[in-house]
Amino acid sequence: RCKAFKMTRIKNIILFVLLPILVGGLIYIVSRPKSLKMFKWFENINIDNLTNSIRDEFIHIEYPYWVKYNLPDFLWVFSFTSLILIIWNKKIVSENISYIIFPVSVGVLSEIGQLFGIINGTFDLMDILFYSLGGLLSTLIFINSKSNKNEKTSTSLI
Repeated sequence: RCKAFKMTRIKNIILFVLLPILVGGLIYIVSRPKSLKMFKWFENINIDNLTNSIRDEFIHIEYPYWVKYNLPDFLWVFSFTSLILIIWNKKIVSENISYIIFPVSVGVLSEIGQLFGIINGTFDLMDILFYSLGGLLSTLIFINSKSNKNEKTSTSLI
């Protein structure tokens, strides 16, 4: 049972934490301008050839606005919220609710900071929506998982 629990936890981390971050990062690499600081970081750590190769493979694709600018926000909040729920064994109780809403709060507050010029960037109401949906979807997935409903199966993915 303990081994199955660990394997399920590892699968959840890969599927709900690492994969969304990877996809969000790839969206940035293939669709965002090279003037972003991250491209300088790639150069500094000597992986700019790799990122340029990835970019070259996908540069001809025209991505919808929401994919380029809103989906990465959804994905990082989804990932962060999922990690917190995995750490708390998918339980939502009064002791952890502030941790669970933290990723959405950071996203929303960063947008408000952009609105008032406190944080660099462009305010976008759609970002707030995507942050909120990322946290909500992650929470719904985990609270509706079989293991959270006290079923005795260790074969469920979630």
